[in-house]
Amino acid sequence: MSFYSKSSNQRLDDTVEAMRLVMPDVLEREREVADKKWFAYRFMTPLGATRHFATLYSKGFKAYMRFNRDRDEAELRQGLGSRIFQRPNGSLTELWRARQRADELGLPYELLIEFGFEFARKGGWKNAPRPMQLFGSADSDIAWPLEIEKFLNERLPHVIDRLTDLPQYRIENYRHLPVQDEFRFYVIDHVRASTKPWAFRLTGPCLEKRHLPLLLALKLAPKDQRWRIMTELRLEQESELTIEAPREALPQIALVPACFGLISAYAAAVSPCSSCPFSARCQAMGNAVAAAMIKRHGSVSTLKDERDQTRKAGQRRRTARWRAKKALEASMSLPEAV
Repeated sequence: MSFYSKSSNQRLDDTVEAMRLVMPDVLEREREVADKKWFAYRFMTPLGATRHFATLYSKGFKAYMRFNRDRDEAELRQGLGSRIFQRPNGSLTELWRARQRADELGLPYELLIEFGFEFARKGGWKNAPRPMQLFGSADSDIAWPLEIEKFLNERLPHVIDRLTDLPQYRIENYRHLPVQDEFRFYVIDHVRASTKPWAFRLTGPCLEKRHLPLLLALKLAPKDQRWRIMTELRLEQESELTIEAPREALPQIALVPACFGLISAYAAAVSPCSSCPFSARCQAMGNAVAAAMIKRHGSVSTLKDERDQTRKAGQRRRTARWRAKKALEASMSLPEAV
């Protein structure tokens, strides 16, 4: 699973496929959640993020079935259809909306899914929760937020360590993007909250992961300790125990936000689109996506066209019935011939 696009063609193909599979009004929400996502997903395409969510959901579903039902039955079931991404369908739309809801809450998918299934098990649910039921039910609108907050307080700090593999947050790829600054603030808060020795706190984010410039991070420590911390970090860096993340030069397409290139999500006059550094390129990608949709599928949105045609056909039928009714009433009200 790639957490960002390696080329513009890959980005275009993913976006075209997303527009083939779900309605424009669903895709429009991608702009609303793009800057709320958990940091690991900020550069993923909506399709890639939904596929990742589906994989994690299937694993959670199997674990739930093994625990609550039967181990052999669990191996045969996924909780989602094996062809869910092949054509537009209601289950895919539900899955897509559930992933967007997780993005809106800024939750790592694996933690949400783990908690959602555990919450259902403790609540004595007869059946495994569907994707949208991972957020509880109408009867748990108070209990669910309280319980997941306690769950996240314990588990979320450990997930931060798994952000090592995202080169977008390393100092060599820093481009003053809002998401990069937001991530730095997040890491800084995490470092400040730690009670470990300062050299130990800074080894990971400064030397191994390179998420924070060393001079910036040192300002977090007490002034009278900085020289000693620097010495300890230098020794740590020279040791064979410190494993640095690889240096990877990224193409610009790898740094674009999740909503990039989606025709339904773009709004030039609406913030944050108006202030996005990729706004012009997003428009160009949107035009390329529209052209590709027309070339491959005959329309910018075949789903919307089908829905509109169905509505128009229904309206024509209702109009025809109304006219027939009026004609019948008119014929019955005519005076009888003498």
